[in-house]
Amino acid sequence: MTQLEPNLGALVWFGLLWSVCCISFLQLVGMYPLQRRSGAAVIAATLLWIALSAGTITFAAVELRWSTIVVVGGVLFLFLPELFQALPRRWRDGPAGLAMSGCVMIVALALLAQVASPSFHTWLV
Repeated sequence: MTQLEPNLGALVWFGLLWSVCCISFLQLVGMYPLQRRSGAAVIAATLLWIALSAGTITFAAVELRWSTIVVVGGVLFLFLPELFQALPRRWRDGPAGLAMSGCVMIVALALLAQVASPSFHTWLV
């Protein structure tokens, strides 16, 4: 496996964070258009998703090989919709699911900040 990607720790973190990004994306897509939804909550969740996605992609670009990012990211994006469909409908389409998704994205952002801070620091300097 190290021939594919020497940094297995970063690969695991990328897989976890990218999974959160993909599941959150699928949920947010179902929340638009905003006519029948709470616009502020959906927009806040969208901003969280943008921040998490940008941070995850930047983390992956700094820590992983591009081929690993494409393969792992693509496989997760391909198979995670099946997991999303297995969730109960109230968690996929309702305000409770949106609140849970927001909380998960906040935790994922905190984890990303914790995990990626050493690599971002050396990348910026």
